[in-house]
Amino acid sequence: MNSVDSGSSRAALIRLEPMGETDFRGFMDRAIPRRAAKWADRGIWSDRHALEASREMYGRTLPSGRDTPGNHFVNLIESTSGVRVGEAWYLAELLGGKMQFWVEWIQVEPGFRRKGYATAALQALEELARGLGADRIGLTVWADNPGASELYTKLGYRPASQDLTKRLEPRT
Repeated sequence: MNSVDSGSSRAALIRLEPMGETDFRGFMDRAIPRRAAKWADRGIWSDRHALEASREMYGRTLPSGRDTPGNHFVNLIESTSGVRVGEAWYLAELLGGKMQFWVEWIQVEPGFRRKGYATAALQALEELARGLGADRIGLTVWADNPGASELYTKLGYRPASQDLTKRLEPRT
């Protein structure tokens, strides 16, 4: 995949550059403990087993690492300075006669947040999706992330489904 720079002024803030193997290993080194901590905090996994569960989940999801078909890993690069401001992982695959485009992960590094980079990155990903023939783009946002939810809503994302959970009290 080549670098992508969208034509809109906001999206032009960001260039999407494919991760090399070293960058991908760094991504995984951050992603595995990050998911483990988040899912343990949410009560999905126990603290004791979260790291192992996260490794297993990524292993099943990405059996060939960054070369797993349909999966793409990019660094978010600020266009004028060339500084890496974040990362994204998206899935693009033809399924059901249509190009499916799903943002699996997007993160802007803490020092670059609230400066328009997430908006620019999402707009660049939308342009990429259009260029691949997708007529929609999807992502998941957790209920405990209201800032992300606000941003996605502002950019036109709307709920397509809803997962619900209920904590069960142990039997006495």
